[in-house]
Amino acid sequence: MLARASAAVHIAYVLFVVLGSLLVLRRPGLIWIHLLAVAWAVATLSFDLGCALTPLEKTFWRRGGREPYPEGFLQHHVLRYRFPPEKSRQYHLALGAGVLLLNAAVYALIMRGG
Repeated sequence: MLARASAAVHIAYVLFVVLGSLLVLRRPGLIWIHLLAVAWAVATLSFDLGCALTPLEKTFWRRGGREPYPEGFLQHHVLRYRFPPEKSRQYHLALGAGVLLLNAAVYALIMRGG
């Protein structure tokens, strides 16, 4: 149960990072929280820092008697695709750039008033 709960929190975080700029349209007070979340996500993807939630989830799986998935959280839960290990860095950089560009585009619209 704890493994699934930590995965749910992780998925909520990913959704907030990707789509949170749209939420800022309705609740402008969330802008700084969202910008920090995006900065952290881009940094973890760009510099392969990893996320604290992934090892936590895997620990809960082990404690529950199940072997956790070998790949990273995004590959397993979100993308459902196993990156070849030699391409993992490239995919992470592309994902980080995509998140940054998507949010920059929405924030550009917000700043223009539209």
